[in-house]
Amino acid sequence: MSNLSRTVGNPHNGESVTFLKTTEETNGEYLLFRTDLPPNIGIFLHYHTELVETFEGVTGKLDLTVDGKTITLQKGEKAVAPLHKNHCFNNNTNELVSFNVEIRPAGNFEAFVRCGYGLDTDGKSFYMPFLKQYLPKNILLLGTLFEMGAFYVPYLPLFLQKGIFGLLAKLSTWTGAAKTLEKYYIPTKENQRIS
Repeated sequence: MSNLSRTVGNPHNGESVTFLKTTEETNGEYLLFRTDLPPNIGIFLHYHTELVETFEGVTGKLDLTVDGKTITLQKGEKAVAPLHKNHCFNNNTNELVSFNVEIRPAGNFEAFVRCGYGLDTDGKSFYMPFLKQYLPKNILLLGTLFEMGAFYVPYLPLFLQKGIFGLLAKLSTWTGAAKTLEKYYIPTKENQRIS
């Protein structure tokens, strides 16, 4: 079992994720993590082509939109974002909101999350105001991340996104940029637990 940090986050906005069940611990069946979301933070409208997300409120009120319908999740309430369904979430309150997310199957989503926050922590991302999100400074890594998260936006046809992000991911691998992400999700000898 690896000794990668259970909690990762963005030091710029205070958002964090704590892994409750890692991909390794569930043999890839699912991934379970808690997200702690400060006020006025969220993620833009998107969908996944290879995974289903289940959201469960822990504390506060999370505004979740799935397939055009917005609900407010509170403690113990659940909602599902099925395959290919547009969804987004936001903390529109003045308090920290916490919620659990289950990803089925786990795929490469844990690596996707770890890499995104790793880039934020290392100052290798920049804030995109109109998306209200941090994106990698190296555009090639955007392709790698989108492929890891099977993550797409509804504004462009899927075939076009797969072509663009696929090309960026190939260039990322070819130039060695993708390899720079490995430190965020592949345990090394230095961070392995001693049995």
